[in-house]
Parts: sequence; structure tokens; C-alpha cells
Amino acid sequence: MTSEAKVIRLKSLHTPAGSLPVAWVEVAGRKDLAVPLARLAEVVEYDLRTLRKLVDRDPVLRDFQRVVTTLSGNLKRTQSYLLRPGVLGVLVKISTSRIQDPAKRERIIAFQRWAFEALDRLLFEEFAPVPKLQAALQPLFPSAPAKFKGDRATAAAMLTGDVRRRDGSLYSYSEIARITGVPGTTLRRMADRLGVRHLRRPPALPTPAKASDAELLRLLTDVLNRLYLHLAR
Repeated sequence: MTSEAKVIRLKSLHTPAGSLPVAWVEVAGRKDLAVPLARLAEVVEYDLRTLRKLVDRDPVLRDFQRVVTTLSGNLKRTQSYLLRPGVLGVLVKISTSRIQDPAKRERIIAFQRWAFEALDRLLFEEFAPVPKLQAALQPLFPSAPAKFKGDRATAAAMLTGDVRRRDGSLYSYSEIARITGVPGTTLRRMADRLGVRHLRRPPALPTPAKASDAELLRLLTDVLNRLYLHLAR
């Protein structure tokens, strides 16, 4: 029987494949992240029954399945969740090379990259111990960034066009910065590295037509004639 996990916090996160609820949970005194199995199936466009069988048949993945109970008003809802290691394990098992639709394949790959980066980062940021005396003076680890720099995996997918608006158009730099938290200057550097800076570069203004030599000579002669008449008065 699948054991239960206690929900500490629940938040819906934006991913390259759509919105995904993520729960910060406590299991046997340990903290971790968990994702609803049904929503994970929707995001990767996988049949839920097939995904359940994939988890249930694997003794390792099965150990990371938990029952999570949430309350909304007077309504109690019980769902099957996968802990973070189980989510990553399922994503490894999905063979993107078998996906025929190129757009779907790229979206799933972008989501896999997001999950491997974001889930570990979110867990570290939420539960990392902070030294009481040194917290205000230095980060926990000298090599770690002092603050969160944004969801760069999602930003990269939006920059390249793997994730677009509903009408199929590209997100602007300001929209990507607002959604992912990545600064605009960083987005432009990322766009240069990814080779997609030109996608959001404004069209060049037309070059003004150059006057011909004959036209310039005519204008110069006209100015000189006017000057001569003025001096001759």
C-alpha cells in the first residue's frame, strides 16, 4: 500500500509544457518535492493508465509514489503523487526519439531539462539550512549564487520558440523576464549564445537614398548663384 505524504506547501509552476502543481512534502521526517501523477501525465501527453503501469511495474519508481491529501474548503481530495526522484526517473524512461511530432518532441525535451534543473533547485532553496550568524554576510556555499537568477531552462525554451504564446507568436524579452524571473540583460546574452537574437531584433530602417553626383552639383550651383546675386546687389 502506498504511504502518505504531508503537504507543507503547494504551488503551481510554469514549465515549458504548461502549468504544473508542485508540492513541498514531508515523508518520514524528510522533506522533498512531489508532483501529481495525473498532471505529470497531462504535461508529457502520456496516457495516465500507461504511466501508472510504468510506475507500478518498476520497484524503484514504485517506492517514490505517495498519497497526498489536500483540502479546499470543506472538500478533501486524495491524489497519487510522485516524489522528485520518481518524477526524474519517469522522465528518463520516456524515449523522445519515438515521438513523431517534432513540436511535441521538442516540448517534452524542454520539460525534461526544466525538471532536472528546477526540481533540485527548488528543493535546495526551500530546505537548505542557513547559518544564523553568517547568513547576512555570505551565502551557504561560496560557489553557489547568492540569489535565484530565474528559471533559465524555461527562458531558453521561450527564446528559441519551443514555448510560444497560444497564437503561435514569440514571447518578447520583457514577457520572458516577467514569467521566468531571468533579467533582460541575461536573456539577451542567452539569445546570443543560442543564436536566436535575430528573432526579436527590430527590422532595420531603410537606408536613405543617396543623391546622385549630378543632383549634388545642381544644388551646389544653385547655392552659388544665389550667393552671387546677393553680393551683386
